[in-house]
Amino acid sequence: MKTYYPETTIIKGLARVHRERKLPLHTAPKPTHTMTGMSVDAIHVVLEGDVLREYRILDAGEALGIRDPNQLAEFILVSEGQRVQYGQEIAQRGRGRRSKVLSAPADGEITRIEDTQIVLQIAETTIEVMAKIPGQIDEIEQYTVQITGHGALIQCAWGNGAFCYEAFRFVPEGGFVELSKLDVRISEYRRVVLISPNAISKGDLLVAQQQEVAGVVAPSMPSNLREFAMRLTFPVLLTEGFGRRRPTALIYSLLQSNMGRQAAFDAVVPDHWAGDRPEIMIPLPSGGVTPPVPMLERPLAVGAHVRITRAPWDGLNGEVVDIPSAPQVIDNGLRLPCAKVQLGNGRIGVIPLANLELLG
Repeated sequence: MKTYYPETTIIKGLARVHRERKLPLHTAPKPTHTMTGMSVDAIHVVLEGDVLREYRILDAGEALGIRDPNQLAEFILVSEGQRVQYGQEIAQRGRGRRSKVLSAPADGEITRIEDTQIVLQIAETTIEVMAKIPGQIDEIEQYTVQITGHGALIQCAWGNGAFCYEAFRFVPEGGFVELSKLDVRISEYRRVVLISPNAISKGDLLVAQQQEVAGVVAPSMPSNLREFAMRLTFPVLLTEGFGRRRPTALIYSLLQSNMGRQAAFDAVVPDHWAGDRPEIMIPLPSGGVTPPVPMLERPLAVGAHVRITRAPWDGLNGEVVDIPSAPQVIDNGLRLPCAKVQLGNGRIGVIPLANLELLG
């Protein structure tokens, strides 16, 4: 059988996490106080830029009373490509009360200086890019920042695009129904990320919204709730995906063992081409030892830890004990490339390779 590379999901109790944060290319970067080697928390703004839209033509000659471009040049205080702020002097003639001044009418960028005119592209909105993980700045470029941190890492299947850095705890035994009876003003679940071991419904998300929780993590939810969840202001992360999926025990055991800690819940919408994947990162001390970086794009091999992604054993973890060279007949009668996986209860299942996911 040819070498098979299954999809890899990282679920690690302690790992070295390296992440790159980017500004969109259509923005104009602004200077920040971020420096190589500095420590940052998850909500630290490491990059900032303006989205430039409207152009404004400023007549410096008219403002200063000079019509000769050659004479005007010595009074212009800015250059092409320079960022300016509202009220900043961009041309000035003379000093004191009788001086003539041309000031920037808005934040923006000087895109052209020609004859007696200065073209200013106005900044419409400002985009801030957070570190999203506690760590150290490794490298800074105009549009990108490299950050490295240590901690537990759990990659998820889906997120609604929101982010928070808060403490987390499991929902009460009575679930979201019990939660709905609490007074939000004194609730211990307010501004806390809720971990649900069960699939969630629209009613559960409405309760979470009413109780002002910081976020929700669950194995799954119905696919028709996707658009509703995308409109919520707090992060919603699904560890398994849409439908009614069984939770992965390893994920919830890891969350349980770190209960009460703060964690970064990055519910980025999955993008296969950009490599974006929703994840939970719990910062932890490394004990003076540099933990390994999780490996991606590994071939399936005997001894590998895997997660089964389809019924009847979806969500179960196991260890690959054999990879037969010939296709195997499975329960539905199909003959497919398979691996033999030993489950936690000792049972060995013959699982199609397409239904396996490597756990990094």
